[in-house]
Amino acid sequence: MILILLIVSALCFFLFNTLLVKNRMLHLTTSVISFIVVVLSTVLITMNFHDHYGMHKVTTTENSELVSSNDKMGMLLYQPIGTSGKDKVVIYKTDDDQKKPSTTSTDKNTNHIITNAKEAKLVTKTTRYEYNSKSSKFWFNLAQKPTRVKTVNYFYVPKDWLTLTTNQAKALPNIINKLQAPMQTDAAKAQMKSAAESYVKDQIITAMKNDPKMSKDTQAKLAKKAAEDFQNQMKAQSMGKIMPQLKQELSKIK
Repeated sequence: MILILLIVSALCFFLFNTLLVKNRMLHLTTSVISFIVVVLSTVLITMNFHDHYGMHKVTTTENSELVSSNDKMGMLLYQPIGTSGKDKVVIYKTDDDQKKPSTTSTDKNTNHIITNAKEAKLVTKTTRYEYNSKSSKFWFNLAQKPTRVKTVNYFYVPKDWLTLTTNQAKALPNIINKLQAPMQTDAAKAQMKSAAESYVKDQIITAMKNDPKMSKDTQAKLAKKAAEDFQNQMKAQSMGKIMPQLKQELSKIK
């Protein structure tokens, strides 16, 4: 509205100085009033743009679930910007069904990665300039819309997650294969197969004690689930064993 007032007052100042020249008193009065309005409008618009006159800062907080960037293990990716190492673009997901990862903005955006958290989550705090009242919005909304001051993202990463640069993520599969190679020998595979069979057998025996009349179909389903559980346990144990070496190898990659 103040922009309209500025335009109208400037137009009036021009017209009053052009059309009311013969009536000196009216000419002087209208010219002074319109000039004062022009100056006052200009000053207020400048204050609004420079000092956010009529506005105040409002911070809103949004909590989101943080989902791993890797289907097989907990992982958060980021890409350093510049040489200081302080600025980074984080590549992340907030939904398991999200096909394309999101990336944080580089405009008025700060990212903090907090490791060893209890749960994976993203806390986003956005600070904006909002108008103090409806009257302030009425007068200045055309001059300046509510603006974002800054956005701060806090990425909380659990202890068992990896926080990697994009280059480290590319090298990860080869490093894992290298570290797990001693576990992939024929002797190790045979030992693993024997342990898996024993685990499945023990699970079925335990279940049969509770339900002696268990059907063959139910036993087959139980055996399949037990085999999957065993594989998951072995994968977790395997990653746990190589994790110190894995982090050491990854630290060599920038």
